[in-house]
Amino acid sequence: MRILAVAAIFLLVFAGSSDAQSVSVRNLTPPGAFEVVSEGGEVSLSSRVQVQSLFNGVWQNEDTDVQLVRSCNPPQIPACVTLHDGERLQPPPWNGRSCGSQCSATCRINMMLPPGTFRFSVALCSGGESIVGPAFEMLPPVRKH
Repeated sequence: MRILAVAAIFLLVFAGSSDAQSVSVRNLTPPGAFEVVSEGGEVSLSSRVQVQSLFNGVWQNEDTDVQLVRSCNPPQIPACVTLHDGERLQPPPWNGRSCGSQCSATCRINMMLPPGTFRFSVALCSGGESIVGPAFEMLPPVRKH
């Protein structure tokens, strides 16, 4: 009986935290393009995407306005986005900027982040857990003459 109770607790603790495992963040081409995929049920994610850079071996959060949106200039950006089982969301790519990070925007202070290694992180709306995508290299923009 004691073994069954321990097994039940184990299942509740570990099976109940499967939301993060049912979502993946994948890099696309060109660098800065990505998708979020629900791979095991419905999941609610924060609309805010955290861009992280690798500096001296440590991941640090960057201040950008990257969002889980389907297109530029949506009428409204909700706090959370729900993805259904098997659904893919491919937001406009990140352009390397701190403001107008996906679409053109008028910003008081805007800067191009230096070239380097980056990754995207999305958080569950239920709190706590984040899903981190693989690292990618962002190169300096090509200057046109």
